[in-house]
Formats: sequence, C-alpha cells, structure tokens
Amino acid sequence: MNIRLFEIESGTIKPTEHCYMISWLNQIIEDYPEDHIKVFAYIFYMTNKTHENPYANIVEEELEERIMRDLQPAFDTEDDVIINAIDKLEELYETPTIRAYNGIKVMLDNMSTYLADTKITDGRDGNIRGMLAAAKEFKHIRASYKGAMEDVEEETKVQARGKSLLPYDMRRKAKRT
Repeated sequence: MNIRLFEIESGTIKPTEHCYMISWLNQIIEDYPEDHIKVFAYIFYMTNKTHENPYANIVEEELEERIMRDLQPAFDTEDDVIINAIDKLEELYETPTIRAYNGIKVMLDNMSTYLADTKITDGRDGNIRGMLAAAKEFKHIRASYKGAMEDVEEETKVQARGKSLLPYDMRRKAKRT
C-alpha cells in the first residue's frame, strides 16, 4: 500500500506534496482554504485501514457517525468533492490483501454480533448446533483475521536501514534520501 498522502506532524494531519499535485485532492485545499486540514483528517479516518488510523477497528456501519461525533466538522461531508476524494482514496488504498482483510473483518464483526444478539434455542428447529459450530470456528476465523491484519500492516511498513521501523512522521523524510 505505501501510499502516503497525509503525514502526522505535531499531532496534526498534514497534506503531502501529492495533495497539491493530484487535482481532486487539491480541489479540497482550494474549496476549504481555512478548513482543509480537518477535511483531510475526516477523509484519512474514513479511508485508511492501517494501525495509524485510530478508527481502524470501528465497525464499518458506525465509522462515519463516530468520526463525525469526534471531529464535529463545520463542513458538509456530503459535498461532492469530499465524497469523490473518499471514493478515489479507497480505490488507491485497496490492494487484494486489504480486500481480503476487509471481508474477514466484516465476517468477524457480523459473527460477533450474531453470537451476542441471538437467543439460543434447542429442540428440532433450534439453533444451538449452529451456535456451537460458530463458536467452534471462531478460533479459525480470528486466526485468519489476525493473519490478514498482519499482512496489511506488512504492506504498509516503510523500513529504515537495518530493517528497523521508522516512526510515522519520519517515513517521508526517509523516502527522499
């Protein structure tokens, strides 16, 4: 994945040079000159699925509401420029590994919700066998999820000399040298 459109400096999301060069990202800077950092933060939180995003573990159905509540944006998130940027960033970020990770994550979320919300019934038409089978398979699904998550994290790493990892805000500087 290694696409770095935003950096974190002094606790703030900063646009990289790509945000000035790519027309649909630069449009945000032009349309929101006073608020583009917050717009980029919203877009970053909505699209980035790595550990760098504090919202990466939020269930997809709750993600936007949670980000909106926490950011309290003054801009219209339904603006076509913002929606277009989110769509295009999701396309840029998505690799086959990320697609697999997203599928397994949704399945695990759905399974967790089902197990938590479904009342167990027994008898001929009961669901107890299905519930037990789902609980039994949970370990395997969780292992698949963890493996996919590790693969996604591996795809997004930038390494320094000696294969040590760089802090997020130092990665861009290392790429230039």
